[in-house]
Amino acid sequence: MHAYDFILILFSFVYAAAVTQLLSTAGEIIIASRRIRLSWLNAGWMLAALLFTCAWWIGLWDLHVVTAWGVGTIAFYFVVAAGIYLLARLVSPRIPEEHPLDLHAFHAAEGRKYLVAYAVLSWITVGVNAVLGQANGLAQWSAQNTVIVPIAVATSLAAIFSRVAWVQNLALATQIAGWFVYFSCFQSALVG
Repeated sequence: MHAYDFILILFSFVYAAAVTQLLSTAGEIIIASRRIRLSWLNAGWMLAALLFTCAWWIGLWDLHVVTAWGVGTIAFYFVVAAGIYLLARLVSPRIPEEHPLDLHAFHAAEGRKYLVAYAVLSWITVGVNAVLGQANGLAQWSAQNTVIVPIAVATSLAAIFSRVAWVQNLALATQIAGWFVYFSCFQSALVG
């Protein structure tokens, strides 16, 4: 087993937990749909968090060329993975067994928390793409910032103006469009 394989197993557990959190919450929302007032903003941010998680998980493939993994590097990528799990948990409302739930109220009360977490992780991603991408010879990562920077700006504005509906809608539209461009233009096929 190579060092990359060993390290990726650890990260994969954390990313899988984030994906599981988001998908299980979506399933619970569907099951309880008669008792829930759906918020398209919350649902959209859940989708954006899922796409963000997948982008990081798939993007780590590019690091398979790294032969030596220092403890600091491992810790950094683990902290990012843990932050992504925390984002998935924050954006996913707890669905009660019997009582009604208003996801508009959930977004109004909790939205700033998950938007701040998403914004911080987005700016960390910009830094990782710019600095670590170049250090590891991954020029594609720097190019990805043409999509990630607008996502980070939009998420930051959504966090600052969490109660302004048009800012929320525009930020979410930027997320979805950005992830569409990212996965169609910047995420290459996995080879190797």
